[in-house]
Amino acid sequence: MIIKRTLLITMLALATSVGYAQKKQPSKTAVPAKAAVKAKYGALAIDRSNGFYYGWSFDQASLAEAENRAVEECKRRGGNCTVVLSYSGTGCAAYRTIDGNVGTAFGWGIAATKEQADAIATKECLKRSNGAPAQNFVWSCNSANGTALKEIYNASDEIEAPVKVGNQIWSNRNLEVSTFRNGDVIPEAKTPAEWQQYCKNNKPAYVYLNFDPKNGKKYGKLYNFHAVMDPRGLAPKGWHVPSKQEYETLMATLGGKYEAGKKIRGKTGWDLPDKKYGEYAGNGTNESGLNFLPGGRAWGNEYDKEPNAASVFNYYGDGQWWTSTIDGPSRYNENSGYGYYNNGFAFGFSSYKKNLTGVGSESPQRGFSVRVVKN
Repeated sequence: MIIKRTLLITMLALATSVGYAQKKQPSKTAVPAKAAVKAKYGALAIDRSNGFYYGWSFDQASLAEAENRAVEECKRRGGNCTVVLSYSGTGCAAYRTIDGNVGTAFGWGIAATKEQADAIATKECLKRSNGAPAQNFVWSCNSANGTALKEIYNASDEIEAPVKVGNQIWSNRNLEVSTFRNGDVIPEAKTPAEWQQYCKNNKPAYVYLNFDPKNGKKYGKLYNFHAVMDPRGLAPKGWHVPSKQEYETLMATLGGKYEAGKKIRGKTGWDLPDKKYGEYAGNGTNESGLNFLPGGRAWGNEYDKEPNAASVFNYYGDGQWWTSTIDGPSRYNENSGYGYYNNGFAFGFSSYKKNLTGVGSESPQRGFSVRVVKN
């Protein structure tokens, strides 16, 4: 009996001990997983030839939504708009322009705060405005508590400052506007037949080199002389297409017509022979900073009734630039059926005397590049 009682007491003690231990175990509660922080996106779109047209977006769910919204807002203001800045995460973006409709005098920046972003934007704008104050200021910020600020795309390096040569201030890129200064659309010729028709009818028009819009970013557009001389204005406000005399002043400032060529031409692109004569001007030193590139020449076929791409673009490794100076008197070409017209003067480089530059008379039906000079 004593043995049985002892065994019973021992079993009861063990049961109590196990139960007590089970009571002391903490209850397991499910901990909710931390929600992933979603990135917010923002973008800025502008008209690169006229920074007064701009569009913002912020707090968008995707990069595509941010860029599309910025472009649409810019277009509503009347510009020919592309994205110049996109970013994600917590932070701010700022945009500055100088007062009025002033071409490429603009700047932007992104940073953790609005004030820091504005400091960057102001500095960038002053580089392009030659010291004119950047009075117009707009900004946007993505919401706080998001992901870290990250720059996705920034086109600042694609849009450089105007260049001062002597007492002149020049654009350092070929013109790529699609509208006249008053907002009217400049017709685009997308085929050889369209280009010939616009030119034959003495109508303003432009064309991309080889009819390829992808060439616009690097080379700009090729305009006929009718577009250059249109009273609605081809150059952005505050700028003008230089005269024959202004090109002659440029050449004189850079050492004369036998020295200026190499200083004006860019360092690449000029070693491609043109398809008609197999000659080329040769790469330059770009000592002037103007970086003239060979945007080609679009013949208006005033001497050829049959329109074809080969006869439109004969010169791939060369280029010419319209002046705003008319060369009279009127001409008439009986063979092609083209009517009376005034030639215009254009600036160019010699392909057989590598550094020679000059200004010569050209048919207004031809498509050449355009640079602009500050008023």
